[in-house]
Amino acid sequence: MVTVVNLNPCFDWSWHINHFTRGGMNRVTQTRTDIAGKGLNVCFALKNLGLDPFCTGFHFTQNGAEIITQLNNAGILHDFINVDAPTRVNIKLYDAAGEMTELNQPGAYVSNAAQDTLVKKIMTRAQSGKSDILVLSGSRPVNVPADFYARLCAAWPGRVILDTEGEALRLAIGYNTPAPPLRVPFLIKPNLFELESTFGVTLSSHDAIINFARVLIGKGVHIVCVSMGAQGALLISKDETHYAPPLSVDVKAVQGAGDAMVAGLIHGMRKDKLNHIALDYMLRCAVAAATATITREGTQMCDATTFNHYFDACKFE
Repeated sequence: MVTVVNLNPCFDWSWHINHFTRGGMNRVTQTRTDIAGKGLNVCFALKNLGLDPFCTGFHFTQNGAEIITQLNNAGILHDFINVDAPTRVNIKLYDAAGEMTELNQPGAYVSNAAQDTLVKKIMTRAQSGKSDILVLSGSRPVNVPADFYARLCAAWPGRVILDTEGEALRLAIGYNTPAPPLRVPFLIKPNLFELESTFGVTLSSHDAIINFARVLIGKGVHIVCVSMGAQGALLISKDETHYAPPLSVDVKAVQGAGDAMVAGLIHGMRKDKLNHIALDYMLRCAVAAATATITREGTQMCDATTFNHYFDACKFE
């Protein structure tokens, strides 16, 4: 089973307007609300692809009941640390051209005691042998420290997949830190913007991305997946590189695509039962999951039928 940590759940409000007027009134033509947060998105995508994820993290009780309801309805197992605070709201503002502008709230305050309780819960699960993969995905509530993911990486005995950015990513892989961490993530999945902004680099070609990814692999990371939006995706290990160009589709929404890609990577790993990981197969699964997600409205994750359709359509270079 895959254990997924969701520290910062949210509601995504998708608003559509015809033209954006700065400093004036904008009429919203279409709206929808979805529960979200990167870890939750990964869980729903995994479930839709036939896996049984276990979700943990923080649950903000003041307005978060709908999150629990939808997890239960989907049959996703969960065990959260309750926090008496509101769930954040993120606005995804789409104009007539389909360009999205995001207004994301920070997460509410989480006590140190609640943070420690969550770490203990995750470690108990690791010791039980019920999960071999840990997914750490997304942003953190305001006072959860940047080394929180690094702390979990160091303590988890199995493989960790990390999808985050900034200092949290740098600390987890020991990039320019005085002492290397005890364990680093098995796989990281930044998008190109996150990769460049996190490490202060400009990567203007595939070769540049590959070369820098191998610098990170030199820190102990086994696989780096770089999503590049309309430019496709790269999957890089010490000895292999695979590139998948984007598929031509009618894009309905872009939020959740990276989370679907994480789920697709895991699906590819589980298919091979971790005995032999075929990187080209993993990338094909990742691109199919992300593509199936962006053809759906709002923050709705890929379904199995659409995933299978785009899996068959994927081509590699």
